[in-house]
This record gives sequence, C-alpha cells and structure tokens, in this order.
Amino acid sequence: MKYIIIGLGNFGSTLSTRLTSLGHEVFGVDNRLEIVEQFKDRITHTICLDSSKPSSLNSLPIKDADVIIVAIGEDVGASILTTALLKQDNAKSIIGRAINPLHQTVLESIGIETIFNPEKIAAEQFSKQLEMNDVVESFDLSPNCSILEIKVPSRYLGRTASNIDFKGTYNLKLIGIKHFETKKNMLGMMSKFCTVDMDLDPDHEFTDSDILVMMGNIKDFQKMIGKDKD
Repeated sequence: MKYIIIGLGNFGSTLSTRLTSLGHEVFGVDNRLEIVEQFKDRITHTICLDSSKPSSLNSLPIKDADVIIVAIGEDVGASILTTALLKQDNAKSIIGRAINPLHQTVLESIGIETIFNPEKIAAEQFSKQLEMNDVVESFDLSPNCSILEIKVPSRYLGRTASNIDFKGTYNLKLIGIKHFETKKNMLGMMSKFCTVDMDLDPDHEFTDSDILVMMGNIKDFQKMIGKDKD
C-alpha cells in the first residue's frame, strides 16, 4: 500500500519506518529539514515541506495514496489546516491525530471519521501491561471484549493446545498463535517478521517463544494470568 505520513515526530517517524520495513511505500513529510535528513535512509521517500500551505501539497501524490495520516503532534493549527486542505483535495482516506478533546471535535467537524490519540492508546496498553506483566499487545473491541497477545503462562508450557480448555476454564477464546522470525526485508535490512497460525494444530506444544492471541473479557484474562502468581 501507499501511505503519506505528515509529521515525523516520535510517533510519525516510528510509524513510517515500521510501515517501510513491512514493504509498504511511505512518503514521510515534515517541515524540518534536519528531521527529513535523519530518516531519509529508513523511509521510502522523505519530503520537506509545510503541509499547512496549499501550494506545498501539490508535490505529494495525494490522489494515489491509499491512506494519508496527519501525525502532527505539537502544532494543532497546522494539523487542522493540513487536514482541511487534504479534505479539499478529495484525499481517499484520511486518519487524523487528536491531541485533546477540542482538537478531536474540530477534526470531526471537518469530516474526519478515523481519529486517534497515540498517547491515550499507549497509556491504556501500558496500564494493562503493568497490571498483567505477560501482556504483549492489546486491542479493545468493546468495553467487555478485548483481543490480547500474551506470553504462554508457565503452567501451560509443554502442554498441547488440545489439552487445555481455555474457553471452559476462563471463558477465553484462543484465536491464534504468534511467532517471530528475523530475516531481511525488501531493503536488505534485518527485521523481525511475525506469523500467526490461525489453523491451530491440536498437537502443538506450547513453548516460551509462543505468543497466544486470545479474545475475551479483561477480568477473565486477569484470572488466567493471575493463576501463575498464586
């Protein structure tokens, strides 16, 4: 896919380099030349321009981009102006970053449907990791249903998938097993790639390198993970 990411601060640059390493074509945009130079070898394309000026956006492939992410974090005015200009240019898909509730309200009024706050998301995920140390990643589907990636509880190491009744014991559904491997990406750099086995082998023996992808209520995850601490 082709992405344009405007704003190469901590979040924007991390997202840009990550998407590049996964093989996507990424245009990383920032108005600071030193930042653009810093990431020119790690992002597919880097461009220095002021996205809040209408004439500057003409140099970006807005019509060809599958997704445009406005990741500007410090200058709310520039974020709003950039987003409005992209809407005016009929960009296909715009994702906006909101710094505070007022910023989010303005983006919604412009017509942006997908709005995120990376600090809030990170804080929520980190709070779960603090509460449950074995949680690797988490995603909330609703207030009472989440998808978590967790390390295999020690008491299940060496046991097979068919030998453990996650659903009956904890009301949790095992939907996949995630593995990591290191190999070269399209740029020749060594990167970590993950695979997820969705068709679970009932004879698979759990190891400490497995990550369980599970769905259920946070309270039920707490019960399962807490058993190792009893």
